[in-house]
Formats: sequence, structure tokens, C-alpha cells
Amino acid sequence: MIYNSVSTVGLSLRLQTAATALQLEQLRNNDEIASGKHFDVAQALGARTGHDIALRNLYDETEQFQKSAALLQARMTTMDSALTNILAAGQDVLAAASTGLGQPSPTGTSLQVRARGVLDQVVGMLNASSGNGYLFGGVEVKTPPMRAVQGDASGLPAPMTIVQDAITAASGGSPAPQTATDTATVVATLGDLFAVRDPALPPPPPLAQGFEGGFYVGATAMQPGGAATPRLSGRPDRTTDIPYGVQANDPAMRDLLQGLYMLASIDTSKLPQDAYQPYMQAAVGKVSAGLDGVRNATAQLGSQHKQLDEIAERHAAQLKILNDQIDALEGVDPAESSVRLNQLEAQIEATSAATARISRMHLSNYL
Repeated sequence: MIYNSVSTVGLSLRLQTAATALQLEQLRNNDEIASGKHFDVAQALGARTGHDIALRNLYDETEQFQKSAALLQARMTTMDSALTNILAAGQDVLAAASTGLGQPSPTGTSLQVRARGVLDQVVGMLNASSGNGYLFGGVEVKTPPMRAVQGDASGLPAPMTIVQDAITAASGGSPAPQTATDTATVVATLGDLFAVRDPALPPPPPLAQGFEGGFYVGATAMQPGGAATPRLSGRPDRTTDIPYGVQANDPAMRDLLQGLYMLASIDTSKLPQDAYQPYMQAAVGKVSAGLDGVRNATAQLGSQHKQLDEIAERHAAQLKILNDQIDALEGVDPAESSVRLNQLEAQIEATSAATARISRMHLSNYL
């Protein structure tokens, strides 16, 4: 008869190896209890691993769209606030200017001062930024789109100087129009100054500068050759592109700025009667038309913001559904994990006890 025997050393090594394996499994089980997910998801899911990966990819994509939507929401909120302030400031000047359309008023000097203050305010708000980009310069988001009214360090004439020089040239050398004919020429010249044109073409005489370049340094309304410049757009989901926002060189802003510069560049109380009325009517008309355009743009921005809010809500709902589905696949049952932990602890205790008894066995005990 043949007897197979295992030495106490070999048996001790086997028990130690088993104890180590049980301790590793215990660590994995503790990790599952702490995280609520399988330690090795692929091993636990088997053939369903591909479905889990697809869900996680969709979750990551949706989360990125949600972040994009949140960024767009922040930009639109800041833009809406700036436009609201522009409307309030412009309305204040419009009300003051509209009271003296008939004849020159001693309040013309104070109107000029008020218009200059509002002009600085509007230009400042058109240089508003959100995050790491300016809001009203179109696709040119790295630099402020508007030059300061009194000039900057660029070496170009200040925007106020450009307007005053244009008025002087159109008035035959006088710093302000003296007749109705002068006023008509001034209004036409300023219309050319603030007009949309191909940036490849020079401004018409007597102008040396145009609105784009002289006042506004963001993305031009046209590309060289006359094609429209693409506007800012956001993509908050796979199928939706939202061209959004207002640019400081939009027609409404040009009208508003032209009217404000007309009121801020000269003291209208010193204009002759023949020149005064058509000049004031033109300035007030530009401010009024600009404010109407800004109101329309603000309303459109509000509609775009609402659309974006609805998309963001869909993303939040979809993320919750996807998270629940992923948890259902990757999650572990806490009760089962606790039972398994108790079993492992019992096995480790038994293995440790057996190892200890074997370690105390010596040949001398049997002699």
C-alpha cells in the first residue's frame, strides 16, 4: 500500500498562500463595499462589458455637451445684462435729446456731457467679457472689440477725433454745421463713416478711417471681397447649432453709436437754427433706431437662451438615466458584499488557526 504524505513545511506554505489569496479577495471586497462597484467590472459583466462601455461613452459625451451648454448660458446671461444696461443708458439720452428738437436749448451743453458719459458707458459694456472671451467682437474673442472714446495706445486717431474731423470736413472747415445744407452733408458723411463695407475697400472721401478699424476692432461684418463673416455659434448637442449673440458692429449698434457720437461731439446749443433741427432729428433718429434694434436683438437672445435652457434640462435628465443604467451594470449588492466579507473573514481566521497549529508541530513531539 502506498501512502501520500505532505510535509508540515509544505502544508504550511500552502496555507500561507491560501491566506494571502483570501486577504487579497477581502481587500477587493472592501473596495467594492466602499465604491459600490465591482472591483473588476469587465470580469463581472462578461459579455455585457461592451454595452457598459457604450453607456459610459454616451455619458461622457453628454457631460461635455452639458458643460458647453453651461458655458453658453453664462455668456448669454452676461450679454443680456450688458444689453439691458445699454438700453437703459441709451433711453436716458434719447429722452433728454427728444425734449429739444424744435430749437436750440441752453441744455445742449449738458446734453453733450450726458451723451459723452453714456457713450463711455456703452463702449465699456460692449467690451464685456465672460470666461476667457469678449462677448461683442464676434469670433475675435481675445481682445476688446471697442476702442476707447478718447483713444488708446494704438497710435490711431481717437474715435471722438475721427467723428469731429468728419464733421469739420463735411461743414467746409467749421467744427459744426452752420446751415441745413451743411447738416445734410454732415449726416451723409457720418452715415458713410458708420456704414458696413468691404474691409478691402478704403472709406470714401473725406474719411480717412471707417467704423471698423477706427472704432471697432473685432471681427468685421464682411470678409475681404464682400462675403459675410461667420458669426459665433454654439453646439450644445449633436444636432443643434445656435448662432447667438450681438456684435458691436451690427447695424443696430452702429446706429446707436452714431447717434451718441453726434450728440457728444458738439455743443448743439450753439448750432444755428437752420442747422440745429435737422441735426438733432438725425441724431435722435439714429439713437432711436439703434435702441429698437438692440431691443429686437435682446428678445432674440432671450429666445436662444430659453432654447439652450431646455437643452441643458434634457442633458441633466439624460445623465441621470445613463448614470442609473451604469450603476445597475457596475454596481454591487451591499448585502451580498457584506455576506461575502463575513465568509472571507471566517475563512481567513480558520486558515490562520490551522497555520498556527502546524507551525507548532515538531518531530520531537512524537519521539
